[in-house]
Amino acid sequence: MSTKNVCIKDCATVLPGYSAKTALNHDPKGSVQVITAQHLTRGETYQYKQEHIMLIAPPRFHEKYLVEPGDTLFMSRGANNYAVLIESVPQPAIAPLTFFILKPKSGVVPGYLAWCLNQEPVKAKLGEMRMGAGTPMIPRKEFGEIIIPLPPLAAQQRIATLAELQTKEKFLLKQLVEETERLHAITGRQLLTNRIHGKQE
Repeated sequence: MSTKNVCIKDCATVLPGYSAKTALNHDPKGSVQVITAQHLTRGETYQYKQEHIMLIAPPRFHEKYLVEPGDTLFMSRGANNYAVLIESVPQPAIAPLTFFILKPKSGVVPGYLAWCLNQEPVKAKLGEMRMGAGTPMIPRKEFGEIIIPLPPLAAQQRIATLAELQTKEKFLLKQLVEETERLHAITGRQLLTNRIHGKQE
């Protein structure tokens, strides 16, 4: 089986996020988790953390906006559009209107779909279809019609695995840089402290 060129809408069901009439705020008595842009990091798979808790009372028809592991959230508002694969999230959870919720169809590896949507050719297409003067947005219909390559399942899985490894490598390198800077700062303070004390003596 060879690689096919297909529309995004043929790879996943593209759903809108929840449109709230007022600002979303945490309600300790709520029972539905809301995933916001502040919870996500571009280029990284999303894993829920306790500090991300943002509960609201179940909105009407909230079932239409449910987000589950294996889904992809696509930032459809603003000039910084990106896709994030959902690895873990409390149930039930929803996403706001700033996102499209993509639910991969049979024969589509979730990690491959998220990876593909973040590649430069797709980003170029997105740049051509943004609408609006203030906060630009990607129209859902046109988004669903973007053509992407869909290789055989095994190839999709290999690409998804490689993308995951690259993400982990990026995270480890970031940790290494932060730890190196921390050690340099400690060493600098110790050297200066010893030198100052030495002069005072």
